[in-house]
Amino acid sequence: MLKTRKSQQGMTAIGIAMILALCGFVLIILVKLFPAYMESFKVSSSLDGLTTDSRVEGATNKEIKTLILKKLQVDDVDAVTAEHINIVTSGSKRTISIEYEQRIPMMGNVDAVVMFGDNEVEIGN
Repeated sequence: MLKTRKSQQGMTAIGIAMILALCGFVLIILVKLFPAYMESFKVSSSLDGLTTDSRVEGATNKEIKTLILKKLQVDDVDAVTAEHINIVTSGSKRTISIEYEQRIPMMGNVDAVVMFGDNEVEIGN
């Protein structure tokens, strides 16, 4: 069978519609997940700010948790509570980490669960 130039011209309407639907689906996912990743960035920057904060020296673990929660409240982060903040003391050093997850409704009864656990900072001498 000899293929003519006319039978080899571009995409069909169904192909274009499928590509547009795929792009729309990916865009919806990105728009819904973006706020969770922005909150994660705010959590990381709040933890990094503890290394230069003079109020941390000599503070108890409870005071440090309160300080972190106040910083996160200013940044409008609702996903992190005091239970998500872990403080481990070894000698004069303290390691502060925040591990939490967010459940984001996607569409219908489908949710996305995003876990954040790489937020860690070490303070002290």
